[in-house]
Amino acid sequence: MWQRTQTIYFVLVILLMIAAVLIPNADFFNQANNITYRLDARGIVELTQQGTTKGVVGTNPCTYLFGIILFLTTYCIASYKNRKRQLRMATINLFLIVIYIAILAVYIFFAKNKLEADITWKYPVIFPVIALIFNYLAMRGIAKDENLVKSLDRLR
Repeated sequence: MWQRTQTIYFVLVILLMIAAVLIPNADFFNQANNITYRLDARGIVELTQQGTTKGVVGTNPCTYLFGIILFLTTYCIASYKNRKRQLRMATINLFLIVIYIAILAVYIFFAKNKLEADITWKYPVIFPVIALIFNYLAMRGIAKDENLVKSLDRLR
């Protein structure tokens, strides 16, 4: 199981998605009220002048989708014996990561407008995009293995 390259890609997807949720994605600064907000796994959090949490303004809808993505990726790693099912689940996972990216982008821009604040992007925003690439590479590896097994079956 671990000798297959797609397993390494799936582990990288898991690590990148965990990092994308644990590390704050964006900061918002409202100049009129001099208030700073931060988007993290809890949602949009209002910060005090010292940088401590004052209160949660809104929840992050991406955390639920994050849990489904982690479960499917782990399931893809565990179902290495059935390549067709693994490829199907990896395809679903690919679409879920795309939906995650879209929801996160829409949520950030709506929050920007609602809070009337300027955005400071953090580097974990690109982690889901990199995870999407690794998921695609894993899908290619699974398809390559499936084609290899089919070609060996023809030789028998």
